[in-house]
Amino acid sequence: MHSISPKSLVVSMALVVSAPITAQACPALWSAATIYAAPGAQVSENGLIYRNNWWTQGQDPATNNGPYPGSGEPWTLIGSCSSCASAPPTPTGLAASGTTSSTTTLSWSAVTVPVCTVTGYQVYQNGVSIGVVPGASAAISNLTAATSYSFAVAAVDSYGVSARTQAIAVTTGGGGSSQSTGAIEFHLLLGAGSAQDSLTLKGGNYDDLIISNTIAGVMYAHLVREGYPGVQFNDDYLVGSIFGQLLQENIETQLYQAASSLLDPSPLQQAVMGMGQGGPYQINNYAVDLVSGTYTPQGHSLINYVAIQKNIGFTMADAATQYAKPTPASFNNKYYGPMLPAIFHYNDMVALSITGKGVGGWVTPWEPAYDNALQNFISLPNNFLDVILNVAYNQGYYGGLVANYSQIGATATAATVASINSYNQVWGNQNSYAQYPYQVHYYLDQLYDNPVPTTGPTVMTTPQNHVVFGMTALAQVFSLVAQTLSYSDGTTPAQFFTAGQAAAAFSAALTKNAVAPTATLDLSNASSRAVIFAVIDTALSSLEKAVGMQFNATTTAQL
Repeated sequence: MHSISPKSLVVSMALVVSAPITAQACPALWSAATIYAAPGAQVSENGLIYRNNWWTQGQDPATNNGPYPGSGEPWTLIGSCSSCASAPPTPTGLAASGTTSSTTTLSWSAVTVPVCTVTGYQVYQNGVSIGVVPGASAAISNLTAATSYSFAVAAVDSYGVSARTQAIAVTTGGGGSSQSTGAIEFHLLLGAGSAQDSLTLKGGNYDDLIISNTIAGVMYAHLVREGYPGVQFNDDYLVGSIFGQLLQENIETQLYQAASSLLDPSPLQQAVMGMGQGGPYQINNYAVDLVSGTYTPQGHSLINYVAIQKNIGFTMADAATQYAKPTPASFNNKYYGPMLPAIFHYNDMVALSITGKGVGGWVTPWEPAYDNALQNFISLPNNFLDVILNVAYNQGYYGGLVANYSQIGATATAATVASINSYNQVWGNQNSYAQYPYQVHYYLDQLYDNPVPTTGPTVMTTPQNHVVFGMTALAQVFSLVAQTLSYSDGTTPAQFFTAGQAAAAFSAALTKNAVAPTATLDLSNASSRAVIFAVIDTALSSLEKAVGMQFNATTTAQL
């Protein structure tokens, strides 16, 4: 995805471009009832000044004027005027519709100003003016397929130009990489051995697997924002943590087949689907309450989350004995399974916040540093919250790494973030707990075409991968994922989302984010990836609004 020069854009409505004229005070407004007898009388209309050439009545100067007295019209346009005391207000409601591979239509609410007249609207593409249109819409053509553009508008009157609207992103359809290409290497210790396995992306076999994990990853980020408003994080790493976990924890993800419903189709899957193992993502505490530490669900185990309770494969009545039973089959389903680690990681975040607090509480090793880190992260973008939560999953809360990274996060700066995210932190370290969050980074950096280390932590190469996300395919997978999730008010029986609800939510998300239904985007491109994440997040929000439930809702009842 790339942006192109505004020179290649065409605004289909006629551009209004006139030589600048110093505005003066407006004479009396023209009146259809007034007789203008002697030549030379001046009137104003719509911020323009006219002078009559002879006796006239009822002849509107706006439509009966010429550039000079001998032009055969009763009025001559002689300049502009203004009784405006300031620039007009900023237009509101800027939106795009009907986006195709080469066109889009912008529209906004017209601006009205008492006494003053808004004469047009300046249109900006990628921050550069491409002209002025007279009305509150503009049809833009000659756009490039599968490209993201930024548009804004400003109102114009004789006093000047308003502030611009907040820019909106518009992504055209079509184009993009025709198929996924490249490879992702995984199962390795950084600096202490080479990768044991790889996914060959060519041919698209892994496309729907990556799409389903990305949807779950966006759900993870959605839950964090829902539960902890204002806390920032690195979207790429936090969203990608779910897929990174699959690559690191599953035995043979490379054997995945798109025609199968299984995340892990290998005969060896019995190892990850055994007693208490938690499936391909190895969530081995899926039935335990992560705050109380018991197998009686009290509000902080996976069984408590309304969205996944109906499909999880066990009930509250038997949750206490699940550790002695095979992992539920639903954990290996490629549409439902990724949602389990997404909610598990969010539940980790909740548990870290409240464990030890309240009546009879105690001070945990990670507090108060953890709370201070979350507070610091509100003003520290692209921080390492994903690292804290990944070590919480992998090593556990009391292993030391959560406390260590929390202490660093409490006073972290942008320079600290760069240091923590450096592969220098673990290169050659054979402690698998210390390596884990950086193994996830390494897999994602390959997926996103970020530089990755080779023979040393600072010896880098840049992958050339392409992971195709067609909006049609994304809509299909989103629907299948949504239909594995349930909703309820917390007391009435839960019911699954329907295909119709999923389709409506996804369509609304495309419209809101100005993405053409035919767009083909590349997950390995940063600007395309941001659009993909935004579409999924908006679709999840639409599902929530449709049923009046947030996805972080919990219950202690069997629904």
